[in-house]
Amino acid sequence: MKRKKLFLLMIAFLLIGTSRVVGQEKSDAAPVNLKGIWQMCFYVSGTPQVPGELKPSNSFKILSDDGKFTNMTMIPNHGAIIIGSGTYRQTAPNAYTEHPSPLPGNKPNLHLPQLVGVDNILEFEMKGGDVMVLKFFVKTDKDGNEINSWYYETWKRVKMPPVYPKDLVR
Repeated sequence: MKRKKLFLLMIAFLLIGTSRVVGQEKSDAAPVNLKGIWQMCFYVSGTPQVPGELKPSNSFKILSDDGKFTNMTMIPNHGAIIIGSGTYRQTAPNAYTEHPSPLPGNKPNLHLPQLVGVDNILEFEMKGGDVMVLKFFVKTDKDGNEINSWYYETWKRVKMPPVYPKDLVR
């Protein structure tokens, strides 16, 4: 009887120890903070031998707290347009999925209308915390022609000031 109790006690300790290890592994894969305003950037160089420096573009990606995304582009001296929107969620430690939906007025996303209603998986790699490189696959163009290509985009998180800037021109 004592051997049976000892055996059951050892199994209980093993199960408790295993559940702690499994729980610790899960916490290591915690979601990355993707929320915020991201600005698309490009590497620009004056010579072919130098990789260049990161320069901002006029395109922004807003990933909100409530799981919504909006992609917009500023048009200098003309305003701005929303080129895509919908919902998103992080689906892996290095990937999130955007689910584009029609824009207000039931218009399709302007940039990639073929993705409306289709999950778009974006793999990401964080570079230094405030720079994110996205990689995504596009099977067809808006007319249904096969593309079958991977696209890479570099985005930099926009740092928000703690207070409203006094010298901001609106």
